[in-house]
Amino acid sequence: MKNIFKPDYYVTSIYNISFGKLREMGIRNALIDIDNTLMPWGSERADDRVRDLVRELKEEGIRPCILSNAPKNRVKTFVENLDIDFYSSGRKPMKMTFLGALKKLGAKPKNTCIIGDQIFTDILGGNRIGLYSILVDPIDKNESLHTQWIRAIERIIKKKLNYAKELMKGE
Repeated sequence: MKNIFKPDYYVTSIYNISFGKLREMGIRNALIDIDNTLMPWGSERADDRVRDLVRELKEEGIRPCILSNAPKNRVKTFVENLDIDFYSSGRKPMKMTFLGALKKLGAKPKNTCIIGDQIFTDILGGNRIGLYSILVDPIDKNESLHTQWIRAIERIIKKKLNYAKELMKGE
């Protein structure tokens, strides 16, 4: 049985993921976190790097969708000019949040991945409904006090599950 805290794949940055490989695996949809996955925490707008990543995903036949716990207005501003769907004000890792995003896309778990920087939100939620889960390192150390506290617990889990050894092989 899979450990719900362990991602299927670990890579240091979303910008190092081979989306062609994901496509070969049957992935057609990507739920993507914003804060510290795509951009530093609290970023208002997508930059050129994010726009290039969205274009690359689309060229590979993978439909990107932002999945964020951030308020709707912030996420809506972030995705402006990206021409992608979003599901905001979520309550990751609750199943209903992930299932709501899948419903919005008309997608199934077996052909969808979740890409995020947090074990207790992105990875746990994705694993609970059978998504292919990809953990990335946080882009920036600047984050809320709540997240800093959660990171301390995540470090213990990573060490206990031997993340660095096993998952670095896939990079």
